[in-house]
Amino acid sequence: MTLSGVLVRELAAARPRFNALVATARRARSGFDTAALADAVSTRLDPLAVAVEAIAPDRTALVVDAGFALSVTLVDHALSGERRLLVDRVWREVAVPLAAVVAERPEPALAMLTNAALKLAATSGARVDEWMALMAGLAPLVDAETLAGAGQVVAWRAGMAHYRDGALAAADALPEALALAAIGVEGSWAQVRAALAADRWWTPQGSVAGTRFGGFTGFGGPFATPPEIRAGAEGVVVRSGTRIGLLVADAWGATLHPAGVAEFDAARAASRAPAVPTGLPADDLRAAITADTIVFASPRSHFVEIQPWRS
Repeated sequence: MTLSGVLVRELAAARPRFNALVATARRARSGFDTAALADAVSTRLDPLAVAVEAIAPDRTALVVDAGFALSVTLVDHALSGERRLLVDRVWREVAVPLAAVVAERPEPALAMLTNAALKLAATSGARVDEWMALMAGLAPLVDAETLAGAGQVVAWRAGMAHYRDGALAAADALPEALALAAIGVEGSWAQVRAALAADRWWTPQGSVAGTRFGGFTGFGGPFATPPEIRAGAEGVVVRSGTRIGLLVADAWGATLHPAGVAEFDAARAASRAPAVPTGLPADDLRAAITADTIVFASPRSHFVEIQPWRS
């Protein structure tokens, strides 16, 4: 791919430094992939350099410097093909719309966007494509000071249910217009926040019916065997084979986090499920119930159904 004149200029101006970075990386790891670095420079860094040049030409050199250094680091980590393509996308589809923010603080902004996308992609139940689209849409409202907070709120909205408390706190620190936009609503943040805090199954579009979570590990899911469920103090504890996890869920999604045998043993055993439609096999359907959530599991399914619950 032919590089833009902008990037060619900046690469030439910083050639000794960039050559030294690559030489150091190659000495540190014999398998350093120079072809992957060249591809990253053309695919990720070039569009970003052009975007920054158009709005803040005095910052282009700093952005290229930070972007090249981070690209060397990412190549040195030998990301898998899917993860490498995701980084390509997040730089093009999120960093470019947020070029003004990247220009303001190049290294922290690029690192935050890259790490956030990789973390979402690695979390069962999270929706990284949704996160990227929402972040790009917030570009007119975000600056360097608010980028991380907005990213956390949007990650919660894109399925990272365990971010709930932290995301609410992060939204409190954002300008009201940005907090509301990150949630996807208009009006008063105080009122929206109160509704969100009071009911984990409420969204500005109304309460949701629930969500399905899981899948067989052979197809990329989290469960090697049909999961057993128990109601714990912090949520529903799940055991599948030798894996034990805490299931965290709300209106925007569900995620599973490591837990111990003691937590599973201390949790209340699931009971026979009430007559509630779940989409799971009805025979021997079990239910674990917390204060506001009911989780259904079947010995013939690698999925669980999660629904709001009112005693």
